[in-house]
Amino acid sequence: MSPSWLIISANGNVLPLFIKWHVYIVNGLSNNMTLFIHCQSSDNDMGNHNLSPAANFSWSFRTNFFHSTVFSCYIRKDDAQATFKVFWQDPVLFERCKWKNCIWIAKDDGIYIRDFQNEQDEFQYQWEALAEVAENN
Repeated sequence: MSPSWLIISANGNVLPLFIKWHVYIVNGLSNNMTLFIHCQSSDNDMGNHNLSPAANFSWSFRTNFFHSTVFSCYIRKDDAQATFKVFWQDPVLFERCKWKNCIWIAKDDGIYIRDFQNEQDEFQYQWEALAEVAENN
């Protein structure tokens, strides 16, 4: 563990203080498919982005004093979508991200996180089919 400032919570969890976190959303889709993303926290909106194949979008931040920082993303491909948390206060997540870089990869079969601890991409979320738009009669 590399952080120089840590706080131990009442339940024994280690909470990072002053760590600069980096979140990456990677378009790992096949067939030259574009990935739409919109990520935000309660304090920061990262805006709308269209990622070309193999491209990524990233941002950096420090957690708030109360260690309640949460970032979520809505992502969409041609026929499916997903909404999920990409950062929250969780020691397991911190280990997966190696206390610095949380890398999320949108693949054809679902959403993965890069698990640095086990050196593999770990499946996390399924795609949800886009609801068909009803045609006007």
